[in-house]
Amino acid sequence: LTANAPLTRGTQAFISYGDKSNDELLQLFGFVEESNPHDVFLSIGLAEYLQAPSSGLFMSPEAAASRFAVLESLGLDSQLLGELSASSVPPGTMQALRVLLGTAEELQDPKRLAERASLQTEERAWAALRGYCKMARAAMGGPRKADEQAAKAARRNGGYKGARQALALEFRSEKKRLLSELESRLTLVAGRSRKAGKPVKL
Repeated sequence: LTANAPLTRGTQAFISYGDKSNDELLQLFGFVEESNPHDVFLSIGLAEYLQAPSSGLFMSPEAAASRFAVLESLGLDSQLLGELSASSVPPGTMQALRVLLGTAEELQDPKRLAERASLQTEERAWAALRGYCKMARAAMGGPRKADEQAAKAARRNGGYKGARQALALEFRSEKKRLLSELESRLTLVAGRSRKAGKPVKL
């Protein structure tokens, strides 16, 4: 290792593990970073959530199937599986959502949906993502605070088993944090967009 600045005897030296998600940090180094700015959440189950009648996004199962057929014909169906962060959604995922939730007029030129669409369509896409965030958090069970408390208790119990259990709980807690922060950001952006009368950047 080489220091990038002179070190004085007795001062603390720091090392960077790089811009890694908690998935990578846990797998490679065995720890989870709280409020990791590089953490991501793979949007597994987003397509299923969007198609489910409970999402309320489509008038009927047939309408959902029709839009998903368009998405597949454009080769964008795979874009629904993307790495969400606390502050952003992959451009491909947003484009796929616009194709699914946009107006018939917007679908006349689907390439233009790579950019921001109408405020109505953007709001529908943001609402769909907020609903997914809620669903994904619920699927992980219980509130984040409960995970944090359980992780502390596991560490107090000590031993290899306690440490492993604590890491798993910390990992899950941070994924819930990410989804909660993204949901809040989507709500904020929607409010700012309505005030501006046009979509603003996420």
